[in-house]
Amino acid sequence: MSAVIPVQPPDGPGQIGSPRWEASGERAVAVDANAGIISTGPGATIYTAPAVQLPPAQTVAGPRGQRNHNLPRPPSALFVGRDDDVIRLGTALAAESEPVTRILVGLGGVGKTSLTLQYAHRYRAEYTTVWWITADNPDAITAGLAALTSRLLPDLATPATTNALAEWAITWFQTHPGWLVVFDNADDPSHLAPVISQLDTGRHLITSRRTAGWHHLAAPLRLDVLSPSDAAELLTRTAGRNAVSEKPAVAELAMELGHLPLALEQAGAYIHNHAITFTAYLERVRRYPARMFATAYAGSTDRRTIARVWRVTLSVIADRDPLAVEILRTLAWFAPDRLPQDLITRIDDDLLAVDDALALLAGYSMITLTPPNLRVHRLVQAVARTADPADPLRTEEAILVARDRAARILLDSLPGGGTEGESGGASIAVPQWADWRSLRPHIEAFIELVPHDEDTTDIAVVLHETSRFLLDQGHVPQAARYSERALAARERVLGSDDPDTLSTRNQLGNIYRAAGDLGQAIPLYERTVADRERVLGDDHPDTLSTRNYLANAYRDSGRVDRSIPLYERTLADRERVLGRDHPETLISRNNLASGYRDAGDLGRAIPLFEATRTDAERVLSQDHPRTLLFRNNLATAYEAAGDLTRALPLYERTLADRENLLGATHPDTLTTRNNLAGALQDTGDLPRAIELYERTLADSERVLGHEHPRTLLVRSNLADALSQAGDREEARSLWESVLNDSERLLGADHPDTLLVRSNLAGALFDAGDPARATALWESVVADSERVLGDDHPDTLLARGNLARAGRSVELSERALADCVRVLGDDHPRTITARRDLALAHDAAGDLLRAIAVCERALHDSVRALGADHARSRAVRAGLARLRRGLIVMVPPLDGATSRRVLLNGG
Repeated sequence: MSAVIPVQPPDGPGQIGSPRWEASGERAVAVDANAGIISTGPGATIYTAPAVQLPPAQTVAGPRGQRNHNLPRPPSALFVGRDDDVIRLGTALAAESEPVTRILVGLGGVGKTSLTLQYAHRYRAEYTTVWWITADNPDAITAGLAALTSRLLPDLATPATTNALAEWAITWFQTHPGWLVVFDNADDPSHLAPVISQLDTGRHLITSRRTAGWHHLAAPLRLDVLSPSDAAELLTRTAGRNAVSEKPAVAELAMELGHLPLALEQAGAYIHNHAITFTAYLERVRRYPARMFATAYAGSTDRRTIARVWRVTLSVIADRDPLAVEILRTLAWFAPDRLPQDLITRIDDDLLAVDDALALLAGYSMITLTPPNLRVHRLVQAVARTADPADPLRTEEAILVARDRAARILLDSLPGGGTEGESGGASIAVPQWADWRSLRPHIEAFIELVPHDEDTTDIAVVLHETSRFLLDQGHVPQAARYSERALAARERVLGSDDPDTLSTRNQLGNIYRAAGDLGQAIPLYERTVADRERVLGDDHPDTLSTRNYLANAYRDSGRVDRSIPLYERTLADRERVLGRDHPETLISRNNLASGYRDAGDLGRAIPLFEATRTDAERVLSQDHPRTLLFRNNLATAYEAAGDLTRALPLYERTLADRENLLGATHPDTLTTRNNLAGALQDTGDLPRAIELYERTLADSERVLGHEHPRTLLVRSNLADALSQAGDREEARSLWESVLNDSERLLGADHPDTLLVRSNLAGALFDAGDPARATALWESVVADSERVLGDDHPDTLLARGNLARAGRSVELSERALADCVRVLGDDHPRTITARRDLALAHDAAGDLLRAIAVCERALHDSVRALGADHARSRAVRAGLARLRRGLIVMVPPLDGATSRRVLLNGG
C-alpha cells in the first residue's frame, strides 16, 4: 500500500493552491503538476488539485456603500444604559493616526459584545469595511480573516487553503484603508499580536475577559455593570411589563443579579415566559441557584448563561493555576466589595503563589484589584459557592472546604488575634476599630450565608467577638443576634458547661443590659454566676467578673438592696484572690463607689472613689487610662454632692490628661468633656457649657457615628442646656430628633429612649403644652414600670414628673414614698420628690402644709448635699416663694423634669 499526500508549503499571495507533493508506501510516486497519471503498486492512489492564481489584493475593491460587513446579528432593541459607553468607544477609535487599537475588557456577561455590536452598526457608514472575527483561538482568527477573502472572491477562493485565504485578506486590508476589524472574545494577546502588527491602515477593536497582557497593544477600556436604574429598566423591558407597582422588587432583584446585563436578560426572559413576578424570580434564584444560573430559557435572545460563560473561563484558569480557583471559591463567602487583599494572603503560606493566583483571576476579570482591596462581582460569588454536579470545579465538597477556609481566615484576621476578652466583656481597643470596621462587612456577609445549624467552633468565635465590637459601637440589636447565635452554636458543639459557652452567655447578658432588657439580663447573669461557681469555682476570675456584671444589672434596676451587698462581696473576694492592687480589684472598688453614689450615699461613695483613685495612681501610674477613669468618676461624685469647687478642677485636669494621653477625640475624652460641660451648666456658665456640648457632639458624630448611643446622649444633654438657656424651641426640636433616632436605633423601650421621651415631655410642659406633656409622661411611666420595674430610679423620676404635671397630691405622695423606700431619705431624687409634694400641696391650696414639707426637703438637702448644692438652692428658692404666699410652680433648676446624663465611661 502506498499513498501520495499533498503538503501545503508556506503561502505567498502570488502562488496560492500550489502544494508540494510527498509520497509514502512501497513504490509510491508523487507529481508536481497534473501532467498525467502514474500508478505504481497495488492500491496506489494519487490526489491532485489545480493551482489557483488569485488576483493581487490591491486590485480587488470592496462593495460600495455599507454592505461590506459580516456583523453577526442586528443591534439589540433592548440596548439600555450604554449610550455614554458607545460615545466613549467612538471617541477612543476616532484618533487621526492609524492604526488605532482599542481593547474593551470586562467580566463575562457584562455586555462587551453587545456594546461593540451596537457601535459597529451605529457607525458602519464611517468605515469602508466592518469585519467581525471571533478571536478565542488562533484557528478562529485565521478562519475569520479567510472569510473576508471568500466574501470578496467568492468564485476563486474556494480551492485555496484557509491559511492562504487569511494571508490574502491581510494584504487586502493593508491596501484598503478605512476599515474596522472587531476581534471578539479574544483570550490571548499573543494570538492577535502577529495579525495586528500587519494591519496598519485601519482600526482594531478587541473585546476580552482578560485585562492583563494588552499593554504592548493599547491600554484596555474597562466596561462595568449597569447603573441600578439602567439595570432595572433592562430587566423590566426584557420581562415585557410595566413594573411601576413592583419597583422595589425590581430594584432588589437587579441588585441581587449584580446589575449584570446577561443575568438581567436571562431573568427577564424567564419572568416573561413563565408569567411570574419579580419577587417570585428572586425567591427561585435564592432557592435553586444552580438550576437558575445554568439554564437558558425559551424566548431569550442569547442562549448563553452566566454559569456557562464563567465555567469556560474557570476551566482555563484551573488549568493554569488550581490555587486561583480555590481562592475564588473562598472569596465567594465574603462581601463583594472592599475586601482587603492581605486577608486573602492567609489562604496559603506561599505569598508569591497567592499573588500569581490573584493576578490570574484579575487578568480574566473574575476579580478587580484595587489595592489595597479587591472586589468580586456578587454573581461570580453566587455561582462559585453554588454546588453543581455537572461542574467538576463546583462540587459540594470543594465548596464546603472553601467555606471552612473562609471562616478560618476571618478568625485569624480578627483584630487582636481573635482572643476573647475577660469573660467576653472587655471593650475593643479603640486603635482596633478601623480594622474591625474594614472587616465587619465580610463577617456579616459570611454569617448571612451560613445556616445557623452548621455553625462551627470557628464561626462561634467570630460571632462572639463581633458581638463585642458591635456592642462597643452601639449596634445593640445586631450584637444580640450574633451573641444569641454564638451561644446556640457553643451549646450545641461544646455543651452548656464549657467555659467558652459560659463566656458567651455572660456576653449576652452584657448586651441585654445595654439594651435595657434587665428582665432577660438579670436571670441570665444569675444563671451564669451559678454555673461558673459550679464549673470554675467561687474564686475563679471569670466567676467574680460575672458577679460584678450581675451587681451592675441590679444597680441599673434600682435594686440597691441587692447591688451593693454583691459589690461588697465581689470586692472582698477579689481582694482576697487577686490582691488589693489588682486592676480588677480596683474596678470592683470603683463600681461599689458608683453604687453608693447612685444610692445617694455620697458619704461612703466619695471616700471610696478617692481611695480608688489614689491606689490606681500608685499601682498603675497617674496617666493610666483606668486611673483617669476613676478620676472622672470621682468628679461625678463631687458634682452629685454639689461640690463644684472640687468637681470642676478635677474634670478639667482629667480632660487635659485624657486629651494628652488618648487624643482629643477618644471616646473616654469625649465622656469627660461631656461631664465638664454638665458641671459648667450647674454653675450657670451656659455659654461655655453649650460650646463644650456642641464640640463634643461634633467629635462624637465623627468618631462614634451619628447613631451611637453616646452621641444621642450628648445631643440630649445639649438640648437640656439650650432649654435652661431659654432656647426652648430649639431644645424641643432637638429632643424630638433624638427621640426619633433613639426609637429607631435602640427601640421604644430602651432606657435612653424613655429618658429622652421624659425630657421632651418636660420641654413641652415648660412651653405651655401640659396636655401633651402629661400624655408623654404617662406613657413613660407605663413603659418604665413594664421595662425597668416599679422601683427603678428612672421609673421614680417619671412618676414624679407625672405627679408634678398634674399638681396631684396623691401621686406626689406616692412618688415620695417610693423614693424613700427605694433610695432613702437623703437621695437627691427623694429630696426633689419632697419638694414637688410641697408644690402639690400649694397648688391644692394647703399653703401651710406646703411650707412644712418644703422645710423638711431643705433640711434633708442641706444635710445630705450641702447648702450650696443646686438642689438645695432650688428648694430654698421654692420655700422662699411659698413663704411669700406665691402660688406658682418653680421651673426646676436641678434637672428634675429633665435629666442630664453623666457618663462614667466604664
